[in-house]
Amino acid sequence: MPREAREQERLENAYIQLLHTAELVGQWAESVLLMWDTDPPQPERPLPPLEEQVQTQALVAAFGSEAVRKYTRAWLTVVRAMQRTVQRIQCEEADPTRRSEENPRIFLEKLREQERETREALEERVAIELGHRPKPKER
Repeated sequence: MPREAREQERLENAYIQLLHTAELVGQWAESVLLMWDTDPPQPERPLPPLEEQVQTQALVAAFGSEAVRKYTRAWLTVVRAMQRTVQRIQCEEADPTRRSEENPRIFLEKLREQERETREALEERVAIELGHRPKPKER
């Protein structure tokens, strides 16, 4: 029993760290390079430090279920696409000769929605695995 309790505690700690990091990244995703200014302007939230992101990914890789690892990978794919798009926008705004015909800000808005959806799916999966939501019924 003590071994199972330790394993459950490790799993819970890994998943709580994952949710914490996902929420911080989600706040960044919701605030970065908004298309419309607000009055008063809202500050951009920073991404969590790289060390925290790496620690979280290591915990999930070590203790997470295959399903949670899959949801995490899907979410991170969207986050990384957002980061690349933000860099592209910043480069184009710094050097107008680098502008392309498509508007990367429109793509960023689509990615923002995808980030929220994949993060919510990840959060739901974690809650199910921790026993805080019922498992979906098999069809």
